[in-house]
Formats: sequence, C-alpha cells, structure tokens
Amino acid sequence: MVIGIIGESGAGKSTATSFFQTKGAFVISADLIVKYVYNLPETKEKIVKKFGENFLNQNDDTVNLLALRKYAFENYEFLVKLEEIIWPEMKKIIVREVNQHKKERLVILDCAVLFNANLDYLVDKVLLLKSNHELQIKRIKDRDHVSDSDADSLLNLQKNHLILDKKVDYIVNNNNSLENFIDDLKKIYQELINK
Repeated sequence: MVIGIIGESGAGKSTATSFFQTKGAFVISADLIVKYVYNLPETKEKIVKKFGENFLNQNDDTVNLLALRKYAFENYEFLVKLEEIIWPEMKKIIVREVNQHKKERLVILDCAVLFNANLDYLVDKVLLLKSNHELQIKRIKDRDHVSDSDADSLLNLQKNHLILDKKVDYIVNNNNSLENFIDDLKKIYQELINK
C-alpha cells in the first residue's frame, strides 16, 4: 500500500514520515529527490540558461539552493519556471521508486506537491497534515534557522500554491504535543495494516 503525505511546511511531514519508517515503511522523500536533481549537471545548465549565473555559488559554481529557494518563495512566476526545470526529473524518479517498491507492505511518499505534480495516481491513500500558522512559523524557524518574515513568506506562498484540498483519506491536526501527534499517527497506522 502506498500512502502519500502532504501538508504545508512545519505541519509535521518529516515527523510523520519518520514514525512510519520506524514501523518498517519504505520511504520516498520528494525533498531528497529534488536535492538530488538540483545536483545534476544538466539541472545546473538549465538553471543558468534560464536565469543566468545569479544562483551559482561563487566558490564552486554549484547551484545555491538557499538563494534559489528564497527568491522562489518571494516570486511565484519564478517558482513556476523553476518547477518546469526540476519536476520532470523528480517525477520520473518518484514514479520509478514507487513502481519498484509498491509491493511492499507500506510505502510512504512524502510529497507536499503530490496533487500539484499530478502524482496522486501513484498512491492508495492520502494523509493531510495540518497545523496552526504560529506553530508552523516556529517549527520552520527552528528547522531552517530563518527569520519570522522568511518563514511567513514560505507559508503564504504555499497557501497560494499547494493543492491540498483534493480527495484526502486522513487529516491529522498537529497542534498539540508530539505524543498526541504520534498517537494520531498510530491509529492511522493500525487502520492501514488491518486492511
């Protein structure tokens, strides 16, 4: 069974993914795949061709992911152009990974852009994670060491961009303690393995 996990930044996707991994799930992380795609020489060439050398690190000519990400969070049209470069390879890898592992008891596809990238056909169930804005800001700041305004920019962009309102099978509100969050995930896990 393949479960897609979606949600905005700071809602708990990494924590949920780690929980399912401890239960023996095979995990496919769209974020890790995207990082891999950014490091491909052909990706760098496409970025330079489309945006110039502004987003290369001066010391080693690699793609400056932080600068790209920050600019993309503030410029929606730029984000869309960037996705046109990154997503074809990302999608190809995700499809391959899911197809190679879909016979396993449980596969987790951690992919916030599951619906945006039209990858939802790969999953059997969708788990949406939600959290209140203030908690998300705090988690993003703690995780990424960014300012309130940077965390807020990221969330506002995601609210306008991420498709999260399609058919979902489970919704977990991650607004309380970690223990409560894990308890909610345990209930879903039990339901999944009993099917």
